[in-house]
This record gives sequence, structure tokens and C-alpha cells, in this order.
Amino acid sequence: MLFTVVMTMLDALRDFKPPLAERRALAFGVGAGAAAVGFAALDFATVRRHTAGTDRRLGSKARARRGKPARRAAKLMAPIGKWYTYLPFALLLSGVVLAAPREETKSVKRRGGPAIRSRRLLGAAAILAAGGVATALNPAFDRWLPQPPVPPGRRRKKKAVFPSGHAFGPGAVALTAAWVMGEEGIAPPAVTVPLALAAPLLTAGPRLIEEKHWVSDVLGGYLGAAALAATCLAAYEAARR
Repeated sequence: MLFTVVMTMLDALRDFKPPLAERRALAFGVGAGAAAVGFAALDFATVRRHTAGTDRRLGSKARARRGKPARRAAKLMAPIGKWYTYLPFALLLSGVVLAAPREETKSVKRRGGPAIRSRRLLGAAAILAAGGVATALNPAFDRWLPQPPVPPGRRRKKKAVFPSGHAFGPGAVALTAAWVMGEEGIAPPAVTVPLALAAPLLTAGPRLIEEKHWVSDVLGGYLGAAALAATCLAAYEAARR
């Protein structure tokens, strides 16, 4: 009798398949946890200077000398990646999600108007949440996280550098928006995903040229962005169901 009950339960578990949104939410949750662990491990490694040799080698290749055109251009690009640039961009992308035509794909057409409006609201909220949380976490990271020695280009010797806020905030917004816009049929993932992956490098790259960040700081920004974006998207997928 017990054997029959156990086998029946195992058969039921094997045949059980949660809805796609739940599976995606779970996958994003696991991804967020993995990225957060990687973020913490990298912070520990930078403080112990396990990354020092790699940082110096890669930093010497990325930097430009003072007075060079690349250095001047990097200085002009410094505001890009600050909260007052990526937060309005998150607001703009949220507006694009809400205002986009609602009949982009066959799968979207089958779902009906009210359901689509609700999905779009959830997507816009996820993008705004990524930008807002990143803006709140950047100063918190500066206060709470142990920091490596600052790069040569930093004049303030106690200025926090890990993670790169220029990679963290824009990356979180871009990754979240890329998934939402692909899911809502607004833009193809073949376009949005490469742009999202390139965004942190475009915003944080000038900081490497100016020697304001180590390469490990930028990588930490990428990992933090991935963790935050995955968390927002897990909530988006769970709420969609």
C-alpha cells in the first residue's frame, strides 16, 4: 500500500509542469542569487587584492595619458552613467513599453486588451524598479562595502570605487528593458540583448580610460546589474501569471 502511494506521488511530481511564467520566475531568481554570490566573491577578492595583477595589466591597456583626445573625450562622457542620466532613460523606456502598439506578434494578439495592458504596466514597473533600486543602492554600496585601493586617476584616496556605478545602474536598466521589450513584442531580442550587454561597457569604459575604476570594479557593476535585473524580472514574470 505504501509503495503504491509513493509511486503515485512520484508519477504526479514527474508529470507536474509549472506554468512558463513560474518557471521563468524561478530561473531568474536562481540567476539573481548566482550573480549576487559572484558579486560578493569578487568584492572579497578585490579587497584582498587577488585581482591586483589583472587590474593593473588590463588597466594599463585601457588608460589614456592626460591631454590625449581619448582622455578628453572620456572626461566629457563622465556624466553618462550617473543616476541623473540612466533614471530618466528608465522612465523613457517605461513610456515606450506603455505606448507601443499592442498587436506586434500573434501571441500578443491572442491575449486580449486588458491582459496586455496589465502586462505592459508590469513591464514598465520592472524597468523603473531597476533604475530606482540601483540609484538607492549605489550610495549604500559606497558606505557598506569594503573597498580596494583606488586607481591612480582618483585624487580622493578614500573614494569608493567598487562596484562601478557607471556599469551597475545602466546595466540593470538595460538588461531589464531588453527582456521586457522582447517579451512584449516591442523590439527583437537579437537587437535589445546585445545593446543591453554593451551598455555598461559604453558607460563605464570612459572611467577605465581616465583610471577612475579598476576592471574588477566594472565587472562588479556587471554582476550587480545582472543580480538586480534578474530580481526585477523574476517579480515581473511571477506577477504576469
